[in-house]
This record gives sequence, structure tokens and C-alpha cells, in this order.
Amino acid sequence: MTQPNLSERIATEVGERIIRGELAAGTRLLELQLAAELGVSRGPLREALRVLEKRRLIRILPRRGALVTDFEADDIARLYEVMVPLYQVLTRNTALRWTPEQLTPIYTVVERLIGAANSGDVEGYYEHNFTFARACAPVADNPLLLELLDDLEPSLRRVLYLSREARAAAMPDHLALLRKTMQFVVEREAERAAGMIAELGKLEQALALKAIEQSRELT
Repeated sequence: MTQPNLSERIATEVGERIIRGELAAGTRLLELQLAAELGVSRGPLREALRVLEKRRLIRILPRRGALVTDFEADDIARLYEVMVPLYQVLTRNTALRWTPEQLTPIYTVVERLIGAANSGDVEGYYEHNFTFARACAPVADNPLLLELLDDLEPSLRRVLYLSREARAAAMPDHLALLRKTMQFVVEREAERAAGMIAELGKLEQALALKAIEQSRELT
């Protein structure tokens, strides 16, 4: 496996801080300060900032530098408008194409999801949702689909962290929908499985919008 270069490692580190809310929306990323903090030169840092801009985590503005992007209700609606159909394609393909040996890693992820939910591990539960999608990827066998999902994953993870408190109470409902999705996948009921993905998307979007409303009330 190819090791990530320095700029990619910087982008991952800074990106995680943005995703987890440690660098809030609107924060200006000062190159000199950030380079000193990370112990890197400005060359790879600038490359990393371009990667973060491509991942929609920052904007690079003339004469203003890099700013952490904001997340409003419209941004969340647009994200789910694109993400849900992509996950539906992934789910349909998995339902139609799976072989018995390919289901084993998917079941393993489901067990991890159940374990995280039972232990109240909100962060682990929602991170394992991405593991679930990656477990389905070899079955779906569509490189373009996977490229699109990878491109949008940082934004979706950021939404999940933004609304993590609201999601804690919603884990049982979310897991019930995910289990139903898995049941339909195993039964090769592709359209019914895709319908469950739509329900999951509605639940997640509602939780994200609730989190935004609550954050505004506190400011």
C-alpha cells in the first residue's frame, strides 16, 4: 500500500480537527502559525490546504487566506440530496451481487455497530457506518461510485460530529433501520433495501438540522 506523502498527512491531521469541530467554521488558518505548530515548511502545508479545499473543508480566498467552511441548513440538504442516491446505488448493487463469502465482512461490521450501540459509543457507532459502506464496496464493484463516496465522506463525517449529541438518543432507531437494510440485502430485495437507505437519510438529516438549530439558540 502506498504511504501518504507529507502534504496528505497534514491534510488528514488538519481535516480531522475541522471535522471534529476543534477548528470552528469561519476560523482563519494562518500559514506561518500552522506550519510552526505542525513542524512543517510552508510548501507541503500549502499543498495540504489545496487538498482540504478540494474536500470542501476550507475555502482559500484571495488576500484572506484559508477559512474553515461553514455548514448551514442548505448545505446539509444539498449534501444528503447527493449522498442518499449514491448509498442507494451501493446498497442495490450489494443486494443483487453478493456471494456468501462476501457477506462475512459485512456481518462483522454489523456486529461492531451493535456493540458500539449497546455500549453507548456514539462516535464509534457512526464511524462504523463508513466501515459498513467500505465492506459493501467490493460487492458493489463500481469504482466511480466509490470515488464519489470517498470525495463526499469528509463533509458527511463533519455533519455526524456536528450532531453527535442528538444522534446519541437516535442510535436505537438508526440501528433498527440499518438492520432492516441488511435483512433486505440478504434477501436480495434491492429496492426495499434502497428504501431503508432513504429512511436513514431522512433521520440523519433531521438530526443534523436539529443540531444546527440548537447551536443557533446558544449563540
